[in-house]
Amino acid sequence: MTAMLDRPDPIGADRPGTAPAMPERPASRFPQSQPRRRPWHRLSRSGLAWQQVRRAPATMCYLAAVWVAGLVTGSIAHGPPRWLSGHVGAGVPSLGHGYWWTPLSAGLWASGLGSYLAVTMLGLLILAPAEHRMGVSRTFTMLLACQAVGLMLATGLVKLAGLVREPWLSTLTGVTAASALPGLLGVGFALSCTLTPLWRRRLRLLLAVAVTISALYIGHLEQVAQACGALAGLVTGALTHGRARSWARLRASQHEIRVLAGVLVAVPALGGMLAALAAHADGPMSLFSFLSATPGPGPRALAAGCPHAGLALACRGLRERQLYAQWPGVAVRAAPALLLLLAADGLRRGRRVAWWLAVVINLTVLGAGLWAACAVGSGPGVHLAGNDAGARAMVLAGEAMLLPVVTLIMLLVTRRRFDQIAGRRAIRKLTATVATALGVTCGAFLLVGYLLRDHFSPRPQFGALAQDLPARFLAGRPSGNRFLPADLTGRLLYIWVFLLFWIVVLAALTAFFRHTHICCDADAADRARAILTRGGSTLSYMSTWPGNQYWLSPDGRAAIAYRAIAGVAVTVGGPYGDPAALEPAITGFARFCEHRSLQPCLYSVTGQARAVTQRLGWKSVQIAEDTLLPLASLHFTGKKWQDVRTALNKAAKEGITAQWWNYPQAPPELTGQIRQISQKWMADKGLPEMGFTLGGLDELNDPDIRCLIAVGADRKVHGITSWMPVYASGRPVGWTLDLMRRNTEPGTFRGVMEFLIATAALTFQQEGARFVSLSGAPLARLDRGEPPGALQRLLDMIATTMEPVYGFQSLLAFKAKFQPVYQPLYLTYPDPAALGSIATAIGRAYLPHLTPRQALRLLTKLRRPHPNHDPGQQRQRRSTRRAKTQWSPAT
Repeated sequence: MTAMLDRPDPIGADRPGTAPAMPERPASRFPQSQPRRRPWHRLSRSGLAWQQVRRAPATMCYLAAVWVAGLVTGSIAHGPPRWLSGHVGAGVPSLGHGYWWTPLSAGLWASGLGSYLAVTMLGLLILAPAEHRMGVSRTFTMLLACQAVGLMLATGLVKLAGLVREPWLSTLTGVTAASALPGLLGVGFALSCTLTPLWRRRLRLLLAVAVTISALYIGHLEQVAQACGALAGLVTGALTHGRARSWARLRASQHEIRVLAGVLVAVPALGGMLAALAAHADGPMSLFSFLSATPGPGPRALAAGCPHAGLALACRGLRERQLYAQWPGVAVRAAPALLLLLAADGLRRGRRVAWWLAVVINLTVLGAGLWAACAVGSGPGVHLAGNDAGARAMVLAGEAMLLPVVTLIMLLVTRRRFDQIAGRRAIRKLTATVATALGVTCGAFLLVGYLLRDHFSPRPQFGALAQDLPARFLAGRPSGNRFLPADLTGRLLYIWVFLLFWIVVLAALTAFFRHTHICCDADAADRARAILTRGGSTLSYMSTWPGNQYWLSPDGRAAIAYRAIAGVAVTVGGPYGDPAALEPAITGFARFCEHRSLQPCLYSVTGQARAVTQRLGWKSVQIAEDTLLPLASLHFTGKKWQDVRTALNKAAKEGITAQWWNYPQAPPELTGQIRQISQKWMADKGLPEMGFTLGGLDELNDPDIRCLIAVGADRKVHGITSWMPVYASGRPVGWTLDLMRRNTEPGTFRGVMEFLIATAALTFQQEGARFVSLSGAPLARLDRGEPPGALQRLLDMIATTMEPVYGFQSLLAFKAKFQPVYQPLYLTYPDPAALGSIATAIGRAYLPHLTPRQALRLLTKLRRPHPNHDPGQQRQRRSTRRAKTQWSPAT
């Protein structure tokens, strides 16, 4: 299909009718009734610190008192000295002597420098917001109550454990604890009762995981008191704030169940790493420290003669030795913990392979616990303090096995939630990689090790190598000292072979969980294109471009195109299809993303779609201005159309014509020049061509896209524009401008873009189209009298920073020549905490092949001012524009 407009008659100003004009009264970007606040990036550090002090004065005074007390008594490095801890620390000895004030006085000290830093951090992150939301009196009443109840309840549990001779807590009967963390954690759980459901669940989950890990793996009186204080804060907050929920409303979504299962699986890995950093780890779960890169029960337990000493002796072959103190050995010991974390991440994504991996690991841990209990209870060389050492060892092993049992039950109950299965090709690739790595590792250790057995001391036989092989994967020694490497060759076989195995396995699982695409319908693209003809927005035709995936409603009335990047489903515009199916399509797509463990993000949607997401509780921010040109009353008359009329008349005088072509059918002499113009444009910018919602030459190979080319009398191409159809009821009712390229060689027509856009608008008007969209101007917006939020102000600052490179405001100013009707486009999202992932996904969608060199060049251009960029003039230009009344393409 080709069409040509010969030289048009000169267009003057005497034609009747005028297009809707912009309001003449300028609008200030900042309303006069609201004084301008000092921007956050202009505040000095001292100003920010003073502002924080003014917002939470009581919190700052409390933290200052804690640090002053520590400095005066010399307690910053290692906690209160021995002469002081018995008078200010709470525990069975201090309360037994009648020191009733110790549960409260313990809140002015901490157990060491790390605890002081933790108190300061939690004070700023928890106590200060609680003071702002709950009030000073209620916050500090809660702090004192949780501090006292937590330490008294922990002391009571320790006393009770001593009476029944429980093997873990009974060892803490002679210990006192001085820490402010029980009260702070209690305030944190009380604060969660005042938050929205989303943030309430997140804060509680984060604090609960931290408290559980510290109690089960470190296991000191301070950690037990923290758990008790957190429980007291949760109960008190639910009662005082009336946030108790009925069981009928406690149903968790599928995403929440997956996250909970992943967190439960990650607890042993995180606990093992925390115990490895602690000086003395005496919690019940430290029995399984060989699976989490930690050396097991601390030397204080051995010296005290507690039941942990017997377990440590029984498992002495599993501890780290001097050989594993170097980084290769440490990496091998940490590999099981990293494997658990990978399994947890896979569970969060709903992967069935991750579910099986978590089940196998927890069964292994459970089997190791049973083996350790049997070895301690029946081993003739094991001696425990007390006459009933075997029974106490069995009790301790049972406590240690409680977490794997709970995890296995949780995984079995929720197994139907993990139904995401990758393609067969990806599964075969993962299986082949793991099997090859396992075979090569076993073969190298057994065969090569037997041939080079002289490099070990003492010299092992093949049976000894085979018996020691399982322990080498975990860097352990379950059967005592058999042999050790004697030189570098022996160390390569003893450690480095297994390090390479873990590197390959962990890399393969990471790629499988993060980069493997879920199986999708191969015919979805064809069905989505058929739905597109029923209706859509000005950006809906971009859904047909390569690289998109599709969600189709069950009834086939609506579809949504999206790209899954970094765990985020970024849509290409809003839903399209039957206009009445807009709201069901958005809710259905949200459920689809939750099932696939994706974060939904509706990108460049209209106000109608935004209203639907607001009813769902989503957040939104304006990211662009769509510029619509109604064609019913379009006439290029009046002073405001002077630039457009000048371009049309000048083109007629210079013999430049506008020719309609389908790009695949255009003559080679024209397409060759267009490719040269595009390549020169990209070379001048020095940056890669952006994609996603910005089309290039590749997207022109479509029979439904029309190209309007400005051609001179000498067949020279001066510029090109491409136009995408906007459908309604099976036919095009409007057209959207996509590609714009202008020849920048000397002697070319400078007003070619105005000429092409005006010519296209007149052509579409004659064909009966309702409107023309000049497409959205990204990161540019008009003042509609709404006070901008923090995120909106941040986007405005980013737009100002990137203006010298991409010219967002300049593009909007160019489109203002055609007196368009402005329609805001929004980004809507359900979870504000996912904004970082959303920004990453959108950036990768637009620049998927950005090289480090191009990124450095982009940063250099952002730092260098553009010669035509004047922020003062742009602010003045923005302040003189007002938004017109909303106009819908369907009207």
